[in-house]
Amino acid sequence: MGVAAAFGAVLFTVTSATGAQAAGRLYGGNWTTDDVKIRKGPSTGTAIVEHAYKEDGAVVKCWVNGEGVYGNTTWWYVSDTSSGKGLWGYTSDYYFNVANGKPPKC
Repeated sequence: MGVAAAFGAVLFTVTSATGAQAAGRLYGGNWTTDDVKIRKGPSTGTAIVEHAYKEDGAVVKCWVNGEGVYGNTTWWYVSDTSSGKGLWGYTSDYYFNVANGKPPKC
């Protein structure tokens, strides 16, 4: 079953990430250029809570305009294609790119 069939819509797979090593130094963790950094909001101390490798089938499903955190107001929903489980978090285009352009609003 393909990704689109599994979710019933075209999704936007993670294709690359930039600034990953800088993010690793700033926030800890062993990042690679295929990581997606997702951070929680202010009440959690902006901790990175999950990272997804493009080989793992991570997809950026959609986005919303959310609470601003350090200048970031776009919140993304990143999902795993095999489990279907996802995570909301804020980041910016500096950290990742997706195939097929920007995902739709949620």
